[in-house]
Amino acid sequence: MILAGVHCVNHQRPYTGVEMKLSKKFLVPAELALLYDFVNSLDLRQYTEKGKQHEGHDELATAGQLEEWMRERGLLDARAAVSAQAHRMALKLRTGIRDYLQLAPEDRSAQSQAMVQLNELSSAFPLAVAVSRGGRINLGPAPGSNALARELGEMYLLSVTARLERLKVCASQECRWVFFDRSKPGNRRWCSTALCGNRHKTRSYRQRQRAAPDGLKIS
Repeated sequence: MILAGVHCVNHQRPYTGVEMKLSKKFLVPAELALLYDFVNSLDLRQYTEKGKQHEGHDELATAGQLEEWMRERGLLDARAAVSAQAHRMALKLRTGIRDYLQLAPEDRSAQSQAMVQLNELSSAFPLAVAVSRGGRINLGPAPGSNALARELGEMYLLSVTARLERLKVCASQECRWVFFDRSKPGNRRWCSTALCGNRHKTRSYRQRQRAAPDGLKIS
């Protein structure tokens, strides 16, 4: 039984297949590039910067867009097509992974709806051991499995190398971007301290100013 829902967004733009991959733009390590691109194919950002409202979008809003996205990453044969059911399952997988990553790293080991949801979704994307020519052992899509199972394989690799906790959802409600925390202590809350972090501090300051008695306000 699949519990995850499908995200709906108000702003969508067609996926053209010619834009720079997000993982390359933000210099994401290769071993999690596919996962990073997948979870951030849904852009929920709603902030206003320099007077311009950012428009969120979904790169995988249609089955056709998912086909192009997968082909560009070598996950789909040129003559293969994505069915409506496969498209729905892909969106549910993305939702499940994002919901899990949205948990604080210290909360991911506790039983949660997000954990149950991701466990149930993973059964539709089975993995198998894949040994490369160099002898490296990874988990890849099992025979007949959807190639998007590689997302789960990358999650597993991050978990066994103790780096999955560094893949986080930005704490800003106006952002919700998934980012890889490269800071030495691994305690970043924002995808960008200069942008999201600064917006949060500015908003908090203004709220404190409004709540303070007139005589205590800082000019």
